[in-house]
Amino acid sequence: MKRTGLLNQSALGFLICLLMAGPSCNTSTNQPRPLIPLNKGNFWSYSGNFNGKPVVFSMVVNDILKKGKLTFGLMKGFPSDVMAGADWEPSAWGLLVDENRHYYKIEGAKSDSIRKSFSDAESVQSGLVSDSDLFMEALCDTGQTFGEAAQLTRNDGNYFWKVTGKHAFEPTSIRGISISGPFDRYTLEYRTLADNVILEIVPGIGIVHYHYSHHGSQGELDLKLVEAGLK
Repeated sequence: MKRTGLLNQSALGFLICLLMAGPSCNTSTNQPRPLIPLNKGNFWSYSGNFNGKPVVFSMVVNDILKKGKLTFGLMKGFPSDVMAGADWEPSAWGLLVDENRHYYKIEGAKSDSIRKSFSDAESVQSGLVSDSDLFMEALCDTGQTFGEAAQLTRNDGNYFWKVTGKHAFEPTSIRGISISGPFDRYTLEYRTLADNVILEIVPGIGIVHYHYSHHGSQGELDLKLVEAGLK
């Protein structure tokens, strides 16, 4: 599942991931469709509500860096930004992708470090991320799990991603989609003791539905993709 050269982990941690991950996709010969298509200028516009009030939101690929098998998207905006309050601003973050197989969400100083590493001709790109940065991976079927190796052994289903659904998807309700199918829509869930996130992802298109709910204090966000511009 995870490559030790990129993550700089021990062989034992890698073995745990393989044993606990459940169903996996055989992508050794076929390049999978990108879960989030990364081309400069790509955008996704969402509409929904936060705590019962209507909200709109957009996510944009500001720039793309490439080195070897790695692609680093410089992103603007993430759905959870909406929950920051009335004066929320779209966040800047990075999405590091390993051949459309592993997707790492990078924030803060680590994003700057990766940008510098990409500009260094001598860098071997080792140790750029940890398994806690893993956001998505190539999707296969229900029951697939991924996330931090230390959490995958939990028997309560919390603190790691799990694919809970797979269905055919027709993007006719989304403006701007001109690419042809067929498409599959995967439902991913990440649960903690305090809250949970549900993502619906369509490879080749991106996140088509984002739902967050808090188990205690008020906090519920529901966004659906209404328009996309994909190159």
